[in-house]
Amino acid sequence: MHSTESITSLDDDDDDDVRPASSRMPSAWFSGYRPFPPVINLYGNFSGVIDAVTTMKLCGADKNDFLYVVEIHHGLTPRGPLHFRPGLYLRNGTKTNAPILAAAGDEDREPLLMSTFSVKSLIMLPPPPDVEVKNPRDLVTEIMYAKKTSDGTVSFRFSIEVGLKMKSREEFEWRKLTGKDKTNTQHARFILVRPPPSSTSASSSYSTQEEIEVLADLTFCNVMSVNHLFVLELKGAAASGEMGDRWTLMVVVTALRLYWLRCYGKTNKAVVGIGQKLRGK
Repeated sequence: MHSTESITSLDDDDDDDVRPASSRMPSAWFSGYRPFPPVINLYGNFSGVIDAVTTMKLCGADKNDFLYVVEIHHGLTPRGPLHFRPGLYLRNGTKTNAPILAAAGDEDREPLLMSTFSVKSLIMLPPPPDVEVKNPRDLVTEIMYAKKTSDGTVSFRFSIEVGLKMKSREEFEWRKLTGKDKTNTQHARFILVRPPPSSTSASSSYSTQEEIEVLADLTFCNVMSVNHLFVLELKGAAASGEMGDRWTLMVVVTALRLYWLRCYGKTNKAVVGIGQKLRGK
C-alpha cells in the first residue's frame, strides 16, 4: 500500500508546454532523461530577463553541466499539476517546454499568514511501476512534514519506496544542523538521514552521530546570492545508486522544496513550532 494521497494527470491540462511528445521519454515509466550525479548544484538562470525571474538551473558538479531546468510557479494560473498552489516544477530537460518530471509546492493555496505556518509540503513524482495510472506521465502525491525536534532543531520527514525494485517503503528526514554541528557557520546546512529503528517520531532526536546514516548533504549559499543557490551531495548508498532512481528524484525535489521554504523563512524553528501548534501536529 502506497501512502500517496492523489494521482494528478498532466493530460488534464491544455497547456502544450506541459505535455509535448518526447523521444527520450520511456514508455513504461516516466523517468529523468539524464541520471543525477553525486554532486548537484542549483544556480540562478540569467540567460534572459524572463528566465531570470521564472527559472533556475540544476547542474552537476560543473556549472556548465546543465541537467534540468526548474520553473517557478507562482500559482497565479492553474497551469500544471500544482494548479493554483505556488511551488516549483522540475522539467524533464533544459527547456521550459519539456514535460514536467516532478513538482513541489504548498499543500493548499491559503492567505499568506496561514501559508507561512503550514507544516506540510506536496511532493509530486512519477508513480512507482506497480501503481496503476491512466497515463504514464501522471504524478502521485507524497507529503513532507516539518517538525520541531526535541533538541530544538527542525526536521522535514517523508517516506518513499527504496531500492531498484522499490519493494519496501521507508522514512527519511532532512535535519537542519545547528551552529555546533555545521562545519561552515556562514551557510545553512541540512543532512538527509535514515532515522534509526528506535526513532518512532519525527520530533525525536539522536543521541550520537553514530546512530544515523547520512545519505545526502545540502548546503545553501548566502541568502543574498542570486547566482549559486545550493550544493547537494549524495553520500554512501545514495551516491552508489542502490537507493533507486525514484528515491534520488525525491531527494532532489525535496531539496528544491527546502530552498523554496528557506526563501520564505519557513525553515526557521520558531515558524515551524508555531505551525505545529496551529495545525495540531
